[in-house]
Amino acid sequence: MPTPRVNLTRYHGVFAPHHHLREQVTPARRGRRHAVATDEPPATRHAAMTWAQRVKRVFKIDIETCETCGGKMKLIASIEDPAVIKRILAHLDNRQSAGQHSRASTPGSASTRTARSD
Repeated sequence: MPTPRVNLTRYHGVFAPHHHLREQVTPARRGRRHAVATDEPPATRHAAMTWAQRVKRVFKIDIETCETCGGKMKLIASIEDPAVIKRILAHLDNRQSAGQHSRASTPGSASTRTARSD
């Protein structure tokens, strides 16, 4: 069993961590960089992917674009608590079993028209 936090793969040549050409041959452009003067602060040069960008990349689902009109949508909430998710799904299931349809699932409904789009 290898010890924790020990790299099991060692790279040599241009793939070595401190090779001066590594930046030019790796897809993420990682490696030593020559001092380049930029006007941007480091935070804006390197920004992590947002949750919406990851969903789009992995599942090919663009949640930032309205399916109906093609306008830009804004994520206003992310529900992650399993108890809250179960309550919402149970409520929607109860409405469907009672013969009511969810307004969000019908095109042109009030909830669809009031969705935030910028």
